[in-house]
Amino acid sequence: MSITARSQRALPILLAVILFFAVNAIIERLGGGARIDLTEDGLYTISESTKKLLAGLDQPISATLYFSEDAAREYPQLFAYGRRVRDMLKAYAELSGGRFRLTVIDPEPFSKEEDDAMGAGLRSITTPDGRRIHLGLVVRDMTDREAVIPFFDPQREDLLEYDLTKIVNNVAAGRRPTVALLTGLPMKPKGLPGFAEESDPGWVIYDQLKQFFTIEDLGPGFRKIPADTDILVIIHPPKLDDTQLYLIDQFILKGGRAVIFLDPFSEASVNRAPGQFEALVPIASDKALAPLLKAWGVEIVPEKIVADRTLAQRVTTGGMGPDAIKSYPVWLRVDAAHMARRDPVTANLTTVNLASVGAIRRDGNSPLTFEPLVTSSADSALVDASLGRGIPDIDAYWRDEFKPDPETFDLVVRLDGVVDSAFPDGPPYAQADEAADDEAEDEDGKAADAPGDSADAAATAHLAKAAGPIHVILGADSDLFDDRFWVQVQSMMGQRVSVPMADNGALLLNAIDNLAGSEALIGLRGRRIKDRPFVVVENLRRRAESRLLEEERRLEDELQRTQQRLDQLESQKPSEGGVLTPEQEAEIERFRARVLEIRQQLRAVQHELVADIERLKLRLALVNILLVPVLLVLGALVAALLRRRRPADA
Repeated sequence: MSITARSQRALPILLAVILFFAVNAIIERLGGGARIDLTEDGLYTISESTKKLLAGLDQPISATLYFSEDAAREYPQLFAYGRRVRDMLKAYAELSGGRFRLTVIDPEPFSKEEDDAMGAGLRSITTPDGRRIHLGLVVRDMTDREAVIPFFDPQREDLLEYDLTKIVNNVAAGRRPTVALLTGLPMKPKGLPGFAEESDPGWVIYDQLKQFFTIEDLGPGFRKIPADTDILVIIHPPKLDDTQLYLIDQFILKGGRAVIFLDPFSEASVNRAPGQFEALVPIASDKALAPLLKAWGVEIVPEKIVADRTLAQRVTTGGMGPDAIKSYPVWLRVDAAHMARRDPVTANLTTVNLASVGAIRRDGNSPLTFEPLVTSSADSALVDASLGRGIPDIDAYWRDEFKPDPETFDLVVRLDGVVDSAFPDGPPYAQADEAADDEAEDEDGKAADAPGDSADAAATAHLAKAAGPIHVILGADSDLFDDRFWVQVQSMMGQRVSVPMADNGALLLNAIDNLAGSEALIGLRGRRIKDRPFVVVENLRRRAESRLLEEERRLEDELQRTQQRLDQLESQKPSEGGVLTPEQEAEIERFRARVLEIRQQLRAVQHELVADIERLKLRLALVNILLVPVLLVLGALVAALLRRRRPADA
């Protein structure tokens, strides 16, 4: 090939490279507004909900982004994320018609701008060479009411639009929804004995609730529900007396919305105080609101939990190798196929992890509409709640004990409709006795209203029947909010960073948001996809597991019978030097050989299960890695071939 020919071929490539950089430079100079979002879930596309919110702003809102761009250049991930935050905020400003005003500041060390950032409550990370990197946002309205994002966590990049829209919505709305939280779980931060205040950071879900809502914690002896409560959230409550049940009953009947998660077997309660024998007794809360649920015509099936072969989580049970990973019957990883896709609470969720979850049933005479949000699969069964304590032999359970029911079970439901009070005769005055006075202190030590006062106040406005439809979201599990079931907590340069493994937190936030009437944000939260399971592999594994467990059981039964016959023959050996007949010797040898043969077949069955899955995984991985490059090469070859033929044809 001559130099001229090579030059002729290299020239188009060189021009293409120059053109590529030139186009990018021009676009960047014009504002960088042109972009194409090729992600499956449109993670880089501003949603219609956000556009509607920005277009509907009735007063100017100012936003100040503190981004240490120069200091972040040496950290590519943080630098790129900071630029993406900046670009998205610019897009917000363009869409708002001038009502969302953005200022971007790169604060110099020890400058007034840095003081302003720190004064607003923003956080920074310190690099190994001592420089501070700021990446936070302050949003204010005309009255200087403000909300902040102290630091944009890169781990939440695919939730960026939600975080931005949420803070704009909060400032524009003027106030955040107030949530009255009643729980018996250790969700709140607290100080451990001998350590600093809040040395126990509490659960991540509590942090998220505080980030998005104003939280009013109800102590175990509460005697009133704050008047400004928008949503009552009850998660595995402590034991409630009649006065407390009455307050909840009347709050809901008078138009208050409620998100309730009860639990027939709270694993979080079991593990709350490890090392103490008493703590090993699980605490159930499925009957805590039984009078109210009875009045509504629903129940959580008492002392039962759901085992599900299709949705069982794969967990490590000890030991080494693939056989150490089993499908745990009562820990469920519910996928999108078993969640309501048309309901805004679950429409965009991908997975929800549940542990020892109960089942919710509706009485045939219930006046409520009953919409399942999360369900079990058809390959599930109701089992005794004591199974939540542990299953020693999981294979034996699937093989010998699991018998699927002919129905699916509702795990989280939406309830709407007009109901009667659980207290048709008015407030339970008999419960407002002297003993309740001792319980009327909340866990912060502040005296609450006396029971008699609440009862009197409730009596003046007692409702025997709801004035309008009640709105409740009810779940039969509370462990789903325990960190270990849905989120990994890491430390990044001294900051606590949470990385969700499932959408458990989004489920609760969606439910509260939905009942609070903030529909504009519902579509944004569930866009994150952290885990894309190999559905084909999972289906193959389940089919193979089911088939091979049957074969394994048959071989084990045959092995047991053969071994028993062999033991019987060997016990017939004459003592003191006697010999067997040739026929007896031959039969013993035959059974010994058969025992070895069956054991080999058992090993082959177990290896076959693993091998089938590994072969399929390898094929899928090769397709994922090689398909696009191969298609590109083929396309280039075809283009080159057509180009070479064109002069000849001409």
